[in-house]
Amino acid sequence: EQEFIDGFKKSMKFQPRVIKQNRGSSGEGIWIINLKKGDYCAAFGDASVEESDELILMEANDNHVEEHTVGEFIAWCIHGREEGKGAGEWASKGTGKYLEGGKAAGGQLTDQR
Repeated sequence: EQEFIDGFKKSMKFQPRVIKQNRGSSGEGIWIINLKKGDYCAAFGDASVEESDELILMEANDNHVEEHTVGEFIAWCIHGREEGKGAGEWASKGTGKYLEGGKAAGGQLTDQR
């Protein structure tokens, strides 16, 4: 989980991302993500996003758009809708928890640009 958190915070600050879960999904769990402020850094690794930075996310299965903080998106990927874990309210039909079960169970995310 920590590897995902650190990597996502660095890559998200560099440029818009596509984050995909590793399970078959017809687009559920595939997110096109932009920084709301658009304040990307010039080179990968120059900076990282903060938990409070705002994201604009579009899910590929139905192209609906949501706005969440970095912290909420990370919580969604790890804990899903679990009460009290910090993900907030999601309109997605999915359940999050993309890392559940570890790599052996297909629980991983791909971070692309």
